[in-house]
Amino acid sequence: MGLAKAIPFAAAIFVLAGAASMGLPGFSGFVAELQVLIGGWSSYPKLVVCAGVGIVIGVAYTLRVMQKAFFGGPESAASEVERHGEPIPPITLPEKIGALLLIFASLVVGLFPRLLLDVISKSFDSPLFDRLKNGGWQ
Repeated sequence: MGLAKAIPFAAAIFVLAGAASMGLPGFSGFVAELQVLIGGWSSYPKLVVCAGVGIVIGVAYTLRVMQKAFFGGPESAASEVERHGEPIPPITLPEKIGALLLIFASLVVGLFPRLLLDVISKSFDSPLFDRLKNGGWQ
């Protein structure tokens, strides 16, 4: 549709959010995916391989959506607007602030995962995890 020319801020935010969703290094999704894959490898290597394939499929889907919606296609954003008869409304300041805050939070957690991992790791000392520590759920 070529929406990157019509709404460049939305295109840039979508690319950053897509990178976070794909789990690229530097974003919080990378830390989460890496922890799950490493943690599951010794017990369930076949499931970890399936999860890895799922991640690759998710990356391909996200890249395809990005390309089709914002950067590709023979149609321009102008012809798309003419066809539907409604202009694309501008992105408001509160929407921009909200999007930037979410991207910032994803980058902070991705670059400094210890901020959350130190808080989360304390929960593993609870009685709920005793069974996992003593041989798992087998």
